[in-house]
Amino acid sequence: MTDTLTAEGLTIARGGRLLIDSLDLSLAEGSITALTGPNGSGKTTAAWCLGLYDLDFMGTVAIDGVASTHMSPRDIRRAHRTRIILQPQNLLLEDSWTVDATLRHAAWALGLPRRQRKPRASEALDRVGITQIAGSRTGLLSGGERMRVALARTLLMEEPRLVILDEPTAGADDELTSLVTDAMEEWNDASAAVLVATHDPGIIKRADHRVDL
Repeated sequence: MTDTLTAEGLTIARGGRLLIDSLDLSLAEGSITALTGPNGSGKTTAAWCLGLYDLDFMGTVAIDGVASTHMSPRDIRRAHRTRIILQPQNLLLEDSWTVDATLRHAAWALGLPRRQRKPRASEALDRVGITQIAGSRTGLLSGGERMRVALARTLLMEEPRLVILDEPTAGADDELTSLVTDAMEEWNDASAAVLVATHDPGIIKRADHRVDL
């Protein structure tokens, strides 16, 4: 069976500095892999490249056996709408948008039918416990609330094949950490490959595999 994600000789340099040197990695479906290492070791950059959100790398990254070099920009965009989802460490929230608008825009970006966008957004907000702040602007929220918005947005994709989470529990309280781990288990049970860039000992302990940078 072809692994969901394979990387061979992944090499990444930024600003004249070598961050990742010939990394080989395989993520089987239904597995959780912790990507660990000190700050500055390249975890975030590697996560973006492995999800094909950043194509500035050498080596090969393949999704379900298809190398990125054999995928057109349209193919990659389609994969980001239907198979690959990334929750970035910096969250990438538009501060002037309300929480509800953020989720509904994400549902549109994922190509969900119009009639499904509002109920799916409402369901995701309910799952992470922030229905009561749906009308608030994200720029006015606490750090923990913003992280819940980002998690709700990630939960919108139906049946992802690859889920990439970048420091999803950094600074999180126990309740949010539990929400993240529960979501990871659900993706795992649904045969998605989950890659988590993290320092969290609990997440690392739960992972099936660990890759140190």
